[in-house]
Amino acid sequence: MKPQVAVVGGGWAGCAAALTLVEAGISVTLYEASRTLGGRARAVELKNMTLDNGQHILLGAYEQTLQLIQRLRPPTERDGLWRLPLTLDQPPEFRLACPRLPAPLHLLAGLLGARGLSWREKLAAARWAHAVLHEAHSPDLLTVSQFTRSQPERLRRLLWHPLCVSALNTSPETASARVFADVIRAAFGGRVHHSDLLLPRHDLTTLFPAPAAARLRELGGDVQLSSRVTSLDAAGDAVTLETRTGKARYSHVILAVAPQHVDGLAATVPELASTARDVAGYGYQPIATGYVQYDPDFQLGRPLLALSEGPAQFVFDRGQSHGQSGLLAYVASAASDLRADWLDRAEGQLRRIVEPGSSRWRESIIEKKATFACVPDMARPVVRTAHPRLFLAGDYTAGPYPATLESATRSGVQSAGTLLEQL
Repeated sequence: MKPQVAVVGGGWAGCAAALTLVEAGISVTLYEASRTLGGRARAVELKNMTLDNGQHILLGAYEQTLQLIQRLRPPTERDGLWRLPLTLDQPPEFRLACPRLPAPLHLLAGLLGARGLSWREKLAAARWAHAVLHEAHSPDLLTVSQFTRSQPERLRRLLWHPLCVSALNTSPETASARVFADVIRAAFGGRVHHSDLLLPRHDLTTLFPAPAAARLRELGGDVQLSSRVTSLDAAGDAVTLETRTGKARYSHVILAVAPQHVDGLAATVPELASTARDVAGYGYQPIATGYVQYDPDFQLGRPLLALSEGPAQFVFDRGQSHGQSGLLAYVASAASDLRADWLDRAEGQLRRIVEPGSSRWRESIIEKKATFACVPDMARPVVRTAHPRLFLAGDYTAGPYPATLESATRSGVQSAGTLLEQL
């Protein structure tokens, strides 16, 4: 049959895959179970405001994601991302700022000029980072805690372990040292702007999924919202999808659902049995985002601050990034043991630095399965499956990064490209 492709899942991976296919001239239908595109990085409505189901931050090294966002941005619209040179500011104890020097000299200069470290600790950090950037072999079976055990305890507590939690959303005691090393190399081993922090200026659906869907429709594709695919039949020369409204046949299908949903769709496809078994063994980590509205005149000294002693690792000023004056977003990653009063405690972390005044309202969003637990030696499937008409896309597929927006978009583009090669 003439190529007609269904992409199941309207998250960042599915949108990237559908966009790549439709721009190559392929007929595409994108199915999304929710009313909102974006998956685990999407817009939500709270208190008559457009917020996000989780506060995200991107790295300058996320080139696939940045290219897609920029390519879909209308020329008359301001840049949807706010680029900041890497600064980790955790007042009053620690501050690391990387100057505009060629990489990795900017990291070396940042470490040597860091506030809150002794000279012995600065030199130890610089030597360790240099070794990671130039090491040919990755520590495949080590955890981050084991990987960093040669470092002074203060360095681990203030720098390496917080970076691990924020990048991998997994505790250092169980996180993969290999993936952590890959993130460090991507951020500091290439060009100086790769370590930049990029804050969204729009909600996450507006940033990429919505423009991707608009482009898809413009080129003749179809977007089906509130349309959950309940089963698929991959026997014969086509793949049949079933939703609550009926069935449809396609020449090929890209499954761009979260890994915990793969097993249900793969149950009737023997060729997907090994993939289903692998992902069935995944553990998951939650991320909590607490939105607190203060007086509109209040703002932080910087767009984001690092917080010490838990439960939150960062606080973001959405007044500076999104124009939502006085609104702060507290983020607690790897939040599997989060207490009910976590947002009270997060506010207490901030009040040790600055006094924001009394809050006007507070809302907490907890994504219980925000990411897979990025542990050593985990099985991550490739995008091409054993069935010639079925492909995978998602941040859990094989790649150098943990569960990030970059992993999602890269897998979507790769999955679509692999499918196109087969036609």
